[in-house]
Amino acid sequence: MAPHRLAPAQATQRRRLAALGLSDEVTHPTERESFAEVVQHALLTHGRPLFEQMLSDGSPLIDERLIDPGALRRAVQRLETGTYRENGDAQLLEVITLHLSVRAFL
Repeated sequence: MAPHRLAPAQATQRRRLAALGLSDEVTHPTERESFAEVVQHALLTHGRPLFEQMLSDGSPLIDERLIDPGALRRAVQRLETGTYRENGDAQLLEVITLHLSVRAFL
């Protein structure tokens, strides 16, 4: 398996851990780090109720056409079936962040 390319911040963090004396097992793990299961759980457990509220009560993001309510509804339905796509569905976290940020300033 080809080594996973690290983001600059990850590479810096791993160099710091190595400088502190941590082993190669910690600084260069053989398995790729992924939080996909954690993100999926968070979206289903905490995100879904918020998305349902956004779709029923409205959201400034929907009002300003920054997000498509139909696409959001389809994404939530797909998550409920257990079909999580790390490269696409993780962007739903950005929807949550933007929605809560906008609400905080209104």
